[in-house]
Amino acid sequence: MSAERFPQIFARLQRGPQIIGLKDAALVAAYTGAGPGDVIVDAGAGAGWLAAYLGHAVGSAGKVISYEVRPEFVQLAGENIKRAGLEKVVQIKKADIYEGIDEKDVDVVTLDLPEPQRAVGHAFAALKRGGYLATYLPNIEQVKTLAEAAKEAGFVDIATYESLQREWLVRPQGCRPATTGIMHTAWLTFGRKP
Repeated sequence: MSAERFPQIFARLQRGPQIIGLKDAALVAAYTGAGPGDVIVDAGAGAGWLAAYLGHAVGSAGKVISYEVRPEFVQLAGENIKRAGLEKVVQIKKADIYEGIDEKDVDVVTLDLPEPQRAVGHAFAALKRGGYLATYLPNIEQVKTLAEAAKEAGFVDIATYESLQREWLVRPQGCRPATTGIMHTAWLTFGRKP
């Protein structure tokens, strides 16, 4: 892995489809406890930004397996993982998570998909006891459907959060919030396998 700090690596990654940025990726790691040595299944790799962040979090003792169905995103995510120097930690897997999860006894499953409710049963089966589910959805109506499916699958401690980020301008003439910021990106919903 690179000796460079992760924010600089993250800034070099190529965009493509909508990405999960630092503010949301950090919340995924914080609310799931993702850390060194964990095994994480990530679905909807897209450009691979969340997979890269989680790969950095789990380190060389861990593993991130990121499912993606679209060949162009498999390629883009793979290139970004190489840019991040994480190809020994993160695997981009061309597979449809709606059809199942091959890995078992994983610590975390993340779903950045249009219909994550279709994969929550697979996530529950793949997770070890105490493992976490994290989902990323742009619309609150999707969150309601997902939360109901997660509860039905057996998840507990289901909670949804929104993260807003605004820089403050600190200047000699006075301090004030910036007029722009990274406001609503998506809803993050978490659940735990008891």
